[in-house]
Amino acid sequence: MLSVNVTTADAVFDGVRVRIFDDDRPSVGATPGETKLRPAVIFFHGGGFMMMNLDAYHGHTAHIARNFQVMLISVEYRLAPKHRFPAAIDDCTAATVWFLEHAHDFNVDPTRVAVMGDSAGGNLAAAVAQRLTFDPKYKSLPKVKLQILIYPMLQAFDFQTPSYQQNGDYTSVIMNRKYTVMAADNYMNGNSSLDSKMSKNLHTSADAKTSPLAQKCLSHDLIPDEFKQTGYEAPSTNLGDESIYNEIKEVLLDPDFAPLMREDLRGLPEAYILTAEYDVLRDDGIMYAKRLEMAGVPVAWKHYRRGFHGMFGALFDSPTEKLGQIDFAEYLKEHL
Repeated sequence: MLSVNVTTADAVFDGVRVRIFDDDRPSVGATPGETKLRPAVIFFHGGGFMMMNLDAYHGHTAHIARNFQVMLISVEYRLAPKHRFPAAIDDCTAATVWFLEHAHDFNVDPTRVAVMGDSAGGNLAAAVAQRLTFDPKYKSLPKVKLQILIYPMLQAFDFQTPSYQQNGDYTSVIMNRKYTVMAADNYMNGNSSLDSKMSKNLHTSADAKTSPLAQKCLSHDLIPDEFKQTGYEAPSTNLGDESIYNEIKEVLLDPDFAPLMREDLRGLPEAYILTAEYDVLRDDGIMYAKRLEMAGVPVAWKHYRRGFHGMFGALFDSPTEKLGQIDFAEYLKEHL
């Protein structure tokens, strides 16, 4: 990796605070004295929609800008529970749209812009990519080139996937079922009133679990058998609470909240999806990768058998993290 300086500047894009990371390299392919348009990454941080900010992620986002040779825009979206859905996705959309409209002002090629996020930020990156692809009011914008989803949280309908069953009850890891349920509930409701129901899949109804939409979008058949060899049992479809489901289904099924619940994924940008073996969110990423492939969307799915939630955050000096960084650098250089 090159050793370069990264400069930062705080700004506001359409009412949303952002931090811009740039470096001191000449643009790749530029001749002396020439300014060549560059690629850029718009980054949405993790934290379960409730935690973290630009400062907490400063080291990580500076690392991406420095080592992966991109301009990076880190977005400070509003957090739950004070600001419930759709505040976060609205902020991320607004900042992305503004940047795409003004990319030339930053010497950025608007056709070489990626959206990226980890965990809850992966949810927001997928949702932004969907909005900009399918909402007619954005059809005049340059199309986002890549969606980069790092162990994304993509649904709150099923907390009994194989990865939740295998990894959900650990208390000594960064992410477990208790935390993801709390995060989804706070983002959806602004409180944790349904946590106990959601953790047992009692927040949906029997009819909802067997509906064509659930079977298409969240079928465990999408998950390869190799991920079901240990500690997995097909969850019951007979349990649930119709009254709770009727209260929350409008949000629960909204692709802006749960990108996995969008029925038709055709036409979305190329995707890079990282999943980790010891992560409750592993199967969200796997199901999305498989469904994107089925929809004809190019997908690079990178799975790390010794991986864990947070492995990509430049916080751990592990062989798995280093491999993930190398794989990502190679992909980004070729595709963005």
